[in-house]
Amino acid sequence: MNPDVLIIGGGSAGVAAALASARRGAKTLLVERHGVLGGAGTASLVHSFCGLYDLQLTPDAAPRVANPGLPVELERQLLTHGIAHGPVRMGRVDVLMHQPQRLAVFFDHWCRKEPSLEVMLHTEAIGCVVDSSRIVEVTLQCRGSSWKVRPRTLVDASGDAELAALTGHAFEMSPADELQRPAYIVGMGGVEASALTGDGPLKIAGCLARAIQEKKLPATAAGAHFRASPALQEVFLTLDLPGDSSERPFDSTDPRSLTWIEMQGREVTSAIVDHLKASMEGFAQARVTTLPVRAGIRESRRWMGEDIVTEEDILESRSDETAVANATWPIELRETARGPRLLYPREPKACGIPLGALRARDLKNVFLAGRCLSATHRAQASTRVMGTALATGQAAGIAASLPDQDTTALAWQVRSFLSQLETAS
Repeated sequence: MNPDVLIIGGGSAGVAAALASARRGAKTLLVERHGVLGGAGTASLVHSFCGLYDLQLTPDAAPRVANPGLPVELERQLLTHGIAHGPVRMGRVDVLMHQPQRLAVFFDHWCRKEPSLEVMLHTEAIGCVVDSSRIVEVTLQCRGSSWKVRPRTLVDASGDAELAALTGHAFEMSPADELQRPAYIVGMGGVEASALTGDGPLKIAGCLARAIQEKKLPATAAGAHFRASPALQEVFLTLDLPGDSSERPFDSTDPRSLTWIEMQGREVTSAIVDHLKASMEGFAQARVTTLPVRAGIRESRRWMGEDIVTEEDILESRSDETAVANATWPIELRETARGPRLLYPREPKACGIPLGALRARDLKNVFLAGRCLSATHRAQASTRVMGTALATGQAAGIAASLPDQDTTALAWQVRSFLSQLETAS
């Protein structure tokens, strides 16, 4: 199969890109290295859609989905089928809480409805041929078997800018001491509901702090926090990890670093659960019920696009006539494992992501979406979240399905189509 559009990566951005492309009639191939679609929202057990809603002008304003089309459709479907609940107000932002296991099934069904879309799981790109500033051939692999495809256009929604690395295209990656720290999330069963209500979270924090002080738990356990999921009768334990090991600094593209993160995540979360089971009221029957397919990586390589979204773009809520997606999440800096530092826009307005930030600078037929779009380190701390990834994926998928043309003209067509979707919804 030689698709019109090849999508690399099946997270929120990749699924949205694939659906948007296929619905415009393009023969679309979506490849995903794991056995499940959804990326962080399924494989890493991230259980909330951040960046899905507008920033609120007033505290009592009703939540409104920030981008038309697929984000609106996803919210409506997840709420209708009981896969999500909310939105839930958390400080100055609204989030949609979802069940990762059921989200995976939803994404399967969402994609299988599209006759122009083929999904290949357990598949990844391992090589590219570039000719005349275009990727003309991609080698795909599944468990030792490889084959070549010749797509007309591509969308890199891999999260790691894999096509940039494979083609030698320019990309950026923050130094180890600035990279957003990874997270490891597990599902827990057997926790009494009362353990997480009232002053329960403070008691848990105190218990863990004492255990760390007494050397019963490693210092890494200080990055733990808990959130109940009543629909699943499960509690999610999220552990922010430093990422650095005694042998090397954190590198989200190095296999030794990633191996350390996965093993440390399993070890420390298991130790936390065992300690709480022995020490805390309400945890006597606690156990780990769900492990993630992979740790949650927040930052990796970032493409160099025709435009670059900057920190000031986010803080000043900048937008222009080439904007094709709205970014509404604050800059969420997690450069340490001690929790987030949030930088909000100076006014509660969206930043418009230009199509140039979703188009590779020197490869005419490559579009970008999700975590690896063209942005600075701090801007990426806003644009990386799943709600925004849906919007950038949708825009990249529409652009990839259209005839090749300059970015300004292409942005006008994408905006026109998005306007039609907004009217329809």
